[in-house]
Amino acid sequence: MIFFDIDQTLLDHETAERNGALAFYKQHNKELNVTEEEFLLKWKQLSKVYYQKFLDNELSFSEQRRMRIKAAFDFVEITDQQADQLFSEYVAMYKNHWLAFEDVVPCLESLKQAGHTLAIISNGDYSQQKEKLNDIGIDYYFNHLFTSNEIGAAKPNVKIFKEACRRANVKIGDCIYVGDHFDLDYMASEKAGMKGVWINRKNDATTKMVNEIDHLDQLLEKVSMT
Repeated sequence: MIFFDIDQTLLDHETAERNGALAFYKQHNKELNVTEEEFLLKWKQLSKVYYQKFLDNELSFSEQRRMRIKAAFDFVEITDQQADQLFSEYVAMYKNHWLAFEDVVPCLESLKQAGHTLAIISNGDYSQQKEKLNDIGIDYYFNHLFTSNEIGAAKPNVKIFKEACRRANVKIGDCIYVGDHFDLDYMASEKAGMKGVWINRKNDATTKMVNEIDHLDQLLEKVSMT
């Protein structure tokens, strides 16, 4: 079985987040009291900090959203209800920019035609990650979707990989994991006992010997060699 990450592997999350945040800023720039570039940087940092708290089970999915808004509007008193409404506005703008990378569908088609079974292991909220797959039109390629909130462990914890394989009824040593994050995806899946494939879309340098591709059209050949 070949498992995939979602964000920055299949879906261009960074572009969607930036464009969604930009649209949100244009609606609320007066209350935010910062420049456009300052807000984009701040939003990215807040997203990283509070989403990690969700992954670490310190905050619920709703709570981390609420905290991101309150921290962004730090010059204004925001109630929980107002924060929820504001985040709903942002999410709608974020969703408007959900797109799969152009190499995704050809890759998934070639793997399916070659007889491979595909699945997902993702840090995130099950409902939102499922919605992403549906929205970008690739959900039917995958037999399983496993997320950190429903398994109870997040990458790089090896538990998420092992539990996903147990639920999928496959041997972990027979599985491949494809992801864009060197530590969370590649190193963690290898540590769990999978064969990791690092999709290095940004051509980041590393001194380690790794199983690496820079485009998903290289994956079928890479899989055939493992």
